[in-house]
Amino acid sequence: MLNFWAFLFALTLLVSVHEWGHYRVAVALGVKVLRFSIGLGSPVWRWTKPNQRQGQDTEVTIGWLPLGGYVLMLDEAQGPVNPAQSHQAFNRQPLWARTLIVAAGPVANLALAVLLLAAAAWWGQDEPMALVSTPFAQSAADKAGLIGGERVVAAGTVPSDSLEPLALRSISSFGDLLPQAAEALRQGQDWELEVQNADADANANADVNALAIASRRVRLLFAHLPPLVKEEQGSPLEVWGLGGPRAAATVVKVEPGSPAALAGLLAGDRVLKVQGQTVPDAQFLRQTIRQSVVSGVARPLVFEVSRTDQVLEVQVQAAVVMQGPQQIGRMGAVVGATPSLQWVSHDALESVALGAQKTYALTVLTVRMLGGLFSGQGGLEQLGGPLTIADQAGRSAQLGLTAYLGFLGFLSISLGVLNLLPLPMLDGGHLMYYLWELLTGKPVSSDWVNVLQKVGLMLLVAVMVTALVNDGIRLLR
Repeated sequence: MLNFWAFLFALTLLVSVHEWGHYRVAVALGVKVLRFSIGLGSPVWRWTKPNQRQGQDTEVTIGWLPLGGYVLMLDEAQGPVNPAQSHQAFNRQPLWARTLIVAAGPVANLALAVLLLAAAAWWGQDEPMALVSTPFAQSAADKAGLIGGERVVAAGTVPSDSLEPLALRSISSFGDLLPQAAEALRQGQDWELEVQNADADANANADVNALAIASRRVRLLFAHLPPLVKEEQGSPLEVWGLGGPRAAATVVKVEPGSPAALAGLLAGDRVLKVQGQTVPDAQFLRQTIRQSVVSGVARPLVFEVSRTDQVLEVQVQAAVVMQGPQQIGRMGAVVGATPSLQWVSHDALESVALGAQKTYALTVLTVRMLGGLFSGQGGLEQLGGPLTIADQAGRSAQLGLTAYLGFLGFLSISLGVLNLLPLPMLDGGHLMYYLWELLTGKPVSSDWVNVLQKVGLMLLVAVMVTALVNDGIRLLR
């Protein structure tokens, strides 16, 4: 039931804001709005707002199918218009005005995302501490002298040819490192970190008070990135060699029939040593398993495992799998306890800035995902329909207000970006028509509009069917 109500609220909010964007700009530009509808199908509720702007008599309705909405404007393309009101018809407006009205819906969704993500940042949540895991061997982080366990307190990009001290930005949690890492890669610059060294004997879940206070600066050199890695579209943190937040090498889940299961590993086991070497964190263990393949064969690894009140020895021989052109080892288990957490919240102005930054980053990510989908680089299984959205809405609501606000923000961005796709029947399709009109000086012919509308409808139906099939497959798993 929580999934249903969380989904219904999310859909109603996002659709209402999207349509309100169209409505608000249309009214401001003098276009007569006949109906503002949330939901599709026959209205189950009608209301005429009193004291409307002169020339407006908008009817507000709620349709029985809560899967969309629309703003119905006076338009000669939709039927006869009283000559006395023709100046209020949408089709009579100049090109710039029609463009603003159509673009206002997606823009409203992006603005809503900023507010939602800002509210999430202001409210706060538990976030992983900025504790560095064991860096990847021969990575920029490794060559900079990081060993794992350091806490990052500030970071910033610096030109590779600069030797001057840099004013770094404060780091509140591990999540703050990702945009920093991406920015340094995008600019082709070095990445400088201010770190506090952890006690060498401190475990992966050490309390922040156990960390040594002494700070030092380390510079991760862009020149130390392997040439092929610089162009990869992977996690920026992995490119630099940092991976995820530091976490204990605890087995979380074991896949049935996997090498880990055959070796006798169980969920909850804490790996203390591998081949007699102390395992400081989960990332170190994962690297060791990946690198256990020599000449196409995985060498057996002896684990020293802590299980309840006893210490056991377990021998694991990983399976050999291909990752791109490289052979790596996989033991078929999820490794990594929950990282150390701290409560992070921000003041109002900082929250708005963070909301805008996250909206920009998520918008770029969404555009890239859609680009990969339409270029064939992404799989159609990524598409999710209403069941998937409802499930994610319910899960995020269970995690708390901050997670739900973040989900709503991401969903609002997705709705805004999707509507800007240059497909007929979407806002982006109308903007595509207007671009043609701007370039040629005349509107798209009605014959072409009819053809493009049919093609657009077929594409949208195909996407919707694919999303529903994916929902069904996920439901049956």
